[in-house]
Amino acid sequence: MVGHFIGRRTMLRLMLLVMSILLAGCATNQLHFAPYTAETELAALERQTFDVDVTEVAGIEACDECRENSKIVWHAANYNGSLYQGYAALPVDWNSFVRRSLNSDSASRTKVKIVVERIFLKTWNDPAYFACLSEITVYVGATKHAGKGVIKIQAPGQHLLRPDLAVLDPETLRAVRLSLKSAYLNAVSTH
Repeated sequence: MVGHFIGRRTMLRLMLLVMSILLAGCATNQLHFAPYTAETELAALERQTFDVDVTEVAGIEACDECRENSKIVWHAANYNGSLYQGYAALPVDWNSFVRRSLNSDSASRTKVKIVVERIFLKTWNDPAYFACLSEITVYVGATKHAGKGVIKIQAPGQHLLRPDLAVLDPETLRAVRLSLKSAYLNAVSTH
């Protein structure tokens, strides 16, 4: 009996470990369980400016049949008695959006190329939040820097038209913009 109990406990721990590993790689769960970004951090990112000229934005891939593993995607998730999940392309001109997010200035002496590796925006209805994970590569000359930023804001990020149809609130683009700034800071601060 004791041997059987230890086997069950070991099996349970092993299953929990496997589940944790599987869920850790899932962007939607990373954002769902991430802490909310503090207002002071949001305000600091809003004020942050860069002396940079973004000469090129690359890596933009719009999805037609969007899924969680799409490179740039919005994941709308709602729970109203049953779970609804949908994936959609983000309605953004990425070249200008990335440049505006980083306050690109053609007069700057620092010329960079930004490669978008991943942008994952998630909205959830209860508790109401929106969150964005941005992963970019910054090229300054021949030097390459990887950066990652996560922003999570406690506020509605979508409007439910019906249980299986959500509309993106334009305010959620703030999280995308701030996560790009955070990813850029992360990239350039590591060199």
